Amino acid sequence: MTDHSPQVFACPHCRRPLNISANGASCTNNHSFDRAREGYLNLLVGGRLSSQTVPGDTPDSLAARRRFLSGGHYSPIARALSDLVGTPSGPLFDAGCGEGYYLSQMTAQHRYGLDVSKKAVQLASRLLPANQFVVASSYRLPVLDASVEIVMSVFAPRPFEEFRRVLQPGGRWVTVTPGSSHLMEMRPARDNEAGSKSMQRRTERDVVPAGATHAERVRFILELTPETAVDLFSMTPMRWQTDADQDAIASITRVSVDAWVATGTA
Repeated sequence: MTDHSPQVFACPHCRRPLNISANGASCTNNHSFDRAREGYLNLLVGGRLSSQTVPGDTPDSLAARRRFLSGGHYSPIARALSDLVGTPSGPLFDAGCGEGYYLSQMTAQHRYGLDVSKKAVQLASRLLPANQFVVASSYRLPVLDASVEIVMSVFAPRPFEEFRRVLQPGGRWVTVTPGSSHLMEMRPARDNEAGSKSMQRRTERDVVPAGATHAERVRFILELTPETAVDLFSMTPMRWQTDADQDAIASITRVSVDAWVATGTA
């Protein structure tokens, strides 16, 4: 894998190129990183997070996401994303890759993924063992300047300054962001009352990144089983924003899916 893959990763300490081997990676300043059993590299700079912190998605939410996405429920979003990404000849980098579903739907030859959650990267590495994944922050990408053809971010942070730094001349970013009615049936009651008017006033300008050269809206109604409803709720930030119990969530049989898929150049 590494013998034929473009050099993309940079040392998180000194920004020099990382030389990737079967056992790990190192730079010319002798900073080294071991490869985990699943094949990924941990490039999250040590000491930034406490031992009690679980960065990114929790194991339970990742398991729910794997079940939900592998069931094809968001396949219209994946298809729209794949259409915009196309088939790049250079590196495709998924910033905030989660457990790897969306990257697995892309046809690029050279695929790379990053997530701040080690558990997410473990799952992605098992799903796509021929591709390279790292644990790191999207806000400080351990990626060389001008080394990536496409950066994609799906329902994830979008630090565009970092995206522009790592994109090759003429390279593109591709993003997926929630629209105004996304999962509105699952939103906390306070959002459906006091906040609903402001949410409904959100326009394309509010959710499509500035500088987009193309954007399209993907909307559909999703029929849910009780199990699917709980998985969908559990994989979203709403699980931290409401005290709705599992029975209440399981009773939701239909939700609105609303997402904007956009692209722009570096």
